[in-house]
Amino acid sequence: MKKNEPDNKTRLDSFFDMLDAIEEDIAQVTSDDNEESTEIGGYECLFISFNNLQLYCEYSGVNLEQIKDQYQALKESPTNEDSGAFAIQEDLVETNEVVNFCMLLEQIEKSLSAFEQRCKNSEEVFDEWSCVLIMYSYLRNYCVKQEVDFKNLQQEISQLHAEIKKDENSWKT
Repeated sequence: MKKNEPDNKTRLDSFFDMLDAIEEDIAQVTSDDNEESTEIGGYECLFISFNNLQLYCEYSGVNLEQIKDQYQALKESPTNEDSGAFAIQEDLVETNEVVNFCMLLEQIEKSLSAFEQRCKNSEEVFDEWSCVLIMYSYLRNYCVKQEVDFKNLQQEISQLHAEIKKDENSWKT
């Protein structure tokens, strides 16, 4: 066992806990048990996902800016070997964005599982960095497919984080 393996396992566990939390958040918001009827779509699902991913990265020490750079480099790669690696399923249900997004989460989980199996049979490392890159890539490609303004989405998430920090600071004083 490598020295950093237990620590890496904990970070990987946290990653998969975060992925489960996204599914639970979406399920809770769309549940019929809510007192108020809440209608959400793909944009709100993306908001929940990118928000959780950003918080995970801050907590685990994964540099999200480097992930963004690596994603961009993959997209601009002249060989573009991985162009289909994070492709979004074509059989999306046009009338239900939440169902589509849940299908995307399943696709992410299947890709993570396949990558984990590939790592067992190769010299590649299955770590939180790779998991974040895979998830980030799928989410960004989903933004493109659904014509979501990614910059606007990120600004809204940043605003939320700023408000949370402001509230936390007001509680401390």
